Amino acid sequence: MARIRSLKDLENFNWTGSDLIGSLTEGAHLFLFAYSPDMQALAAWSANAESVLGVPDTTIMRDGNLFLRHVHPDDRFLLMTDLENALAGKDEYRATYRWIRPDTNEVRWLHCRASLIERDGKNIFEGVIIDLSDEITGPVSRVAGPDSLATILDAFSTTVIVLDSDLRVLRVNRKLRACEFNFGDPEFQHDQFRIGRLFLPCFTDTDQRTHLQHAFTNVLSGEQQSFKTRISEEQTVFQLAITPVKEHGTISGVLLTVSDISEFVSLEQRISELQKTEGLRLIAAGVSHNFNNALQSIIGHAAVIQNHASNEELTRESSQAIIDIVNKTSELSKQLHRLDTSGGEVVAPVEVNLAVMAAVNKIEDLFATGAKITVVFGSPTSVLARQEELAYVIEAIVRNARERLDNTGNIAIKTQQVILAEYEVQDLKQGRYAKLSISDTGPGMTPDTIKRCMDPFFTTVDSDPGTGVGLKRHGLGLSGAFSTIRKFGGAITVDSVVGKGTTISLFLPSEDQGYRTAGKESELTDVVVKNPHVLIIDDDRMVLETVHAILTDIKVTCVCAEDGHTGLTLLRAHRSSIKAVLLDAIMPGVSGAALVKRLKKVAPEIPVIGFSGAPPDVTQPMLDAGAERILSKPVGARQLKEAIETCLKAKKAA
Repeated sequence: MARIRSLKDLENFNWTGSDLIGSLTEGAHLFLFAYSPDMQALAAWSANAESVLGVPDTTIMRDGNLFLRHVHPDDRFLLMTDLENALAGKDEYRATYRWIRPDTNEVRWLHCRASLIERDGKNIFEGVIIDLSDEITGPVSRVAGPDSLATILDAFSTTVIVLDSDLRVLRVNRKLRACEFNFGDPEFQHDQFRIGRLFLPCFTDTDQRTHLQHAFTNVLSGEQQSFKTRISEEQTVFQLAITPVKEHGTISGVLLTVSDISEFVSLEQRISELQKTEGLRLIAAGVSHNFNNALQSIIGHAAVIQNHASNEELTRESSQAIIDIVNKTSELSKQLHRLDTSGGEVVAPVEVNLAVMAAVNKIEDLFATGAKITVVFGSPTSVLARQEELAYVIEAIVRNARERLDNTGNIAIKTQQVILAEYEVQDLKQGRYAKLSISDTGPGMTPDTIKRCMDPFFTTVDSDPGTGVGLKRHGLGLSGAFSTIRKFGGAITVDSVVGKGTTISLFLPSEDQGYRTAGKESELTDVVVKNPHVLIIDDDRMVLETVHAILTDIKVTCVCAEDGHTGLTLLRAHRSSIKAVLLDAIMPGVSGAALVKRLKKVAPEIPVIGFSGAPPDVTQPMLDAGAERILSKPVGARQLKEAIETCLKAKKAA
């Protein structure tokens, strides 16, 4: 390079006239410059600014601040600090930074070396700029940075992508091919997915682009700490995670990780199948217990009718009791039928808002005590379903919510249309959905309760303590709702915070893409009984009534209790006359075995007879705790009479 002796020589010097300079600038893709701090402008430069920097020579001549304006915002602070030190003569200038080419809007990696030199009493800052993008990113878009970092990231099975705050691609640790992953867009433009290019324009699917753009905005603003979505491609399921990248305490971009979670999803499905099997076992135990209770009651009332056929009043009461029992058991069968998700029935377009109105019209009676309900109608798309069943689901969820409220609580129902990404809601494909949310201001649910709330017959109220199964209230609750919504191709999510409330959300794909018996209240436990022979403890009022009727018919006086605490109190009060205790094996709040131990502590001499419709593995602990025997429900009048008479004779002989 010819030596420049003065500013005038510098201004008149033609760098492109030299073969050496031309070879360096064009062949090696170098840009040479000389900057005058006094003039605050470039004094000389090579004639290849447009090929290296994407800036015409005429623009360089007019714009002294061009360099800082086109340096990537995330690099300007460090660049300015180093540049100020170099212009002050403190250090030589060495910098690698990102440059946004104004002609292609592409980010390139540049390296600059320069130093301040005094010539004829004037300071000149001269140096060279080289484009290192091809070396940094390589032909397969390798990650930029030190070789050690590249080696580490190359070893990851996860694809790592870094975007800046403008959502430009800064780093990628491996090339993504269309056959591997397409970000949920079948027409994703892989040829445009390059270092320095904007990420979102690679999408042709506007819904997926809008969905991800919303996620990016929330993460960059700090409103959302992270975002995860599942994307299914043929036989493989990927998880796309978006997390913020922070520099100096502020969010400067986002990190995308793409992981193959197919094996994890397969395990989830296997666990789900195991949970279904466990759910069926619980159903079997609960249904067996409740059906046998019903049969016990029917046998008892039938015996009364048989033995007192001439007594019209007794016959009428027992006949009506049998009818009530059959109706209750029939309703249980209907609840079980709702668990069937096999479908097969004809569905039709249903307006979600109309289904909500139909449900609300049925539940107005729930809010006469002060609780409030509000409904906000959006514009959800029509769904393929059956309006009667959908209204039933809404009604069941609202009734469940109402049971958790005090008289000042609120329930809010909201409908809207949403666009979901692939597996944003578990098991749902990408597309348009009608969303129906039912929120309450109740006590909320613990994480353990949330995990089980979809189990068949699970309830936190009136449940069998051994299984958590409850069949005494309005119906199947969330389990029945879940089964119905699944039949229509939808899903249910549960969001709950203890002390703040619960939101149940129903998602149904767009068209184009409890039970409680109202029988009479028995006064069995309120009647003052003198010198009773038998104490009956059972949480099912029908069983108490029928067993009481059977024993009364054989001239055995009884006292009844619907829970263990009351039973212990009655045993203490009538210990001198009670000759035997009939105890249900499954009681709310305490197991049958535990209650046997407590009864034995109060009166170890009084025999305890267990009776239950539960299987032997549930009732065996009662025998271990000291029960004389276990009668299996339904217990006939003769069998019950023999068991009691045996105990009474043994007691008398003692």
